[in-house]
Amino acid sequence: MIVKKRLNILIVLALALGLGALLVGPATSQTANAAGDSQFFPQTNHTVSGKFLDYWRNNGGLAVFGYPITEASNQVDAENGNVYLTQWFERNTFQLHPEFAGTKYEVELGLLGKRLTANRIKNDPSFQPTTPKQGYYFFPQTKHNVDGRFYTFWQQNGSLDRLGFPIAEAAQETDPATGRVYLAQWFERARFEYHPEFAGTKYEVELGLLGNEIQYSAPEKVLQLFYNSINNKTFQQAYNYWDTPTESLPAYNDWVNGYKNTAAVSLVTGPYQVGAAAGNRYAWVPVVINSTQTDGSHQVFYGCYLTHKVAIEQDTVWGISQAKIQQDTSGASAQTLLNNAAISCAQS
Repeated sequence: MIVKKRLNILIVLALALGLGALLVGPATSQTANAAGDSQFFPQTNHTVSGKFLDYWRNNGGLAVFGYPITEASNQVDAENGNVYLTQWFERNTFQLHPEFAGTKYEVELGLLGKRLTANRIKNDPSFQPTTPKQGYYFFPQTKHNVDGRFYTFWQQNGSLDRLGFPIAEAAQETDPATGRVYLAQWFERARFEYHPEFAGTKYEVELGLLGNEIQYSAPEKVLQLFYNSINNKTFQQAYNYWDTPTESLPAYNDWVNGYKNTAAVSLVTGPYQVGAAAGNRYAWVPVVINSTQTDGSHQVFYGCYLTHKVAIEQDTVWGISQAKIQQDTSGASAQTLLNNAAISCAQS
């Protein structure tokens, strides 16, 4: 996530330069190995070739990585600034490392787990180093515990080379793909999810769709994810959909306490425009929020959320930066409130 200082620069440049994009253009598309085999996937209309196809076939295929969702192209790795031939799949990215040609590291997965949890590593207690727990496998390298189900999956699906070390303790989280709550644990390159409905099958533990979550991130989607997490009481997850939650929101416990009388929240978003400047994108999104209280009463709010992402980094997602929300006491229709919110957003 971007820090507030960079966001301020973004807004100043947007005002000075208008909405002209200062974005990096798409990288030149290539194949992973022009002399290698290729396979077209009609499910997503993308082709996987050469070293990438070999790796996909030999390391779990569809069940582990999902379908390809882009073509291969040169992209900058945000972790080290180097450019690698990269292809996105539903659950991760493949990077071609010619410097390791002929070794098991010639194709590596992106560190998407680390990228998607940058905020949480700083402020979520489950991401803080801890001590060994009885009955768990403890990783001294990152000081986290892994239970038997996740550890077995880790061992059988590439372990350190493919999945990395655990970077958090397991916790209940809202799955962005389904809106359902599962026991989840973050690793450097993946998120493990325990699916009790598939107990005893190979789908009992699955990898989260991190590739989809990054590639299909959008302003309205981050707001939906935020409120889905509030509805499911996965508050740490919701808190960290903000760019800088510890600066933009009340202290975590005080913020959670503000929802103690909230039973459910529904969100409606309206049309928005994406602005771009200095390698960043932003969008003021009009919203109407209907909050059902635990006593059965309703409260209606409307206004705008400022959403933001770093456009020059391929593996960043939209986050929430600001909110201008007010309660409605007029009883106006949702469409009227959404129109009023859109006017407010246009003036922001």
